[in-house]
Amino acid sequence: MSLFLKQILLFSLVPISLICLFLPLHHFHHHTQNPFPTFSNPFSPPPKIAYFITGTKNDGPRIFRLLQAVYHPRNYYLIHLDQFASNKQRLELALKVGSVDVFVAAENVNVIEKADAVNQEGSSPLGLVLHGAAVLLRWKNDWDWFVNLDASDYPLIPQDDFLHILSFVPRNLNFIEYSKNTSPDEHQRAVEVIVDSRLYILLKGKMFVGDKKRELPSAFRFFMGSQHVILNRKFVEYAIQGWENLPRLLLLYFSNTRSSHKGYFQTLACNTKESSDAVINSNLRFVNSDNTARDPSIFRASNSDRILRRDVAFVGNISADSPLLDMIDAHILNRGRGMVSPGGWCLGSSNWFSDPCCEWGDPSVLRPGLAAKGLEKLILKSIKDMSIGSSRCHHQ
Repeated sequence: MSLFLKQILLFSLVPISLICLFLPLHHFHHHTQNPFPTFSNPFSPPPKIAYFITGTKNDGPRIFRLLQAVYHPRNYYLIHLDQFASNKQRLELALKVGSVDVFVAAENVNVIEKADAVNQEGSSPLGLVLHGAAVLLRWKNDWDWFVNLDASDYPLIPQDDFLHILSFVPRNLNFIEYSKNTSPDEHQRAVEVIVDSRLYILLKGKMFVGDKKRELPSAFRFFMGSQHVILNRKFVEYAIQGWENLPRLLLLYFSNTRSSHKGYFQTLACNTKESSDAVINSNLRFVNSDNTARDPSIFRASNSDRILRRDVAFVGNISADSPLLDMIDAHILNRGRGMVSPGGWCLGSSNWFSDPCCEWGDPSVLRPGLAAKGLEKLILKSIKDMSIGSSRCHHQ
């Protein structure tokens, strides 16, 4: 265990108090005394993204691959395996993270030691996301956007391209997929009263559903959407610290709401004047519903090519052994097997058999490619549409 503590910092998330316990960090080794040189730059530095990556039992290997694919030394990465994963799996993942020189030298990847129990149909997933965001705020306060990913996600754009695009985006924007026109299923979730006991009893808890229904709230507008969000840091601070009453009011409501992680941030953003004027109705991701990318036995390159051409930052619902992952690595990320995705900070040889990121330069140097064009147009169009009127949440 001592070697483990030398290689990787483990965070502990305690329940709703949001008090974080940091274990001391002692690196096993550094690549150089100053591994990432800094230079005078007359321009504003690129943004920084705080990634919260979550998974469950047996997801360690695919989370590690996702981490390598989405890695950039400017960003921060917090990893969580829930209570369904064993302590051994959590330890193995942390040791793999600690074995990568650049992760250790940049000090920007951490694994949560004491995991939460999660019921995807309850309110515990929202608690997990809020806990992760709170730890990232406590860990570092210089990031610009919070992005939550799970083990079945994968990037569809290199981080150099993503950071380059976000460099020209107002940093008060939130990218949240939302709708106030709830479907019958969403309406049912809103009026049901549930108790997700995994907030209190860990794995043995079950979710209880009340016999009576409640009316939709009148104190705020109710919105639903995707559980995956891209949130600016100020909005995350507002949600966590709650210097107004609305975040606490919504938590009281959504703590007894089924799948509350699909509505809390949407409802909070669209009921806050400052945030509602700066919401892009997109989370910059494509959710795959095609079995060809989930079932390798029926994989067809033509259908996967359709996914590769999507003008988004991430694709979701991809199986761990889908050939699509190798296609993304080869044609979009230029990532060799077992290596991190290269970028402008990588100074080594760039052939397929050697790791170009074994030598490091300035992480602020970005070298965007053609992959940025489509997503750039999508974001610029969304910003233009948003500027036409105010309170976009109320003008769908």
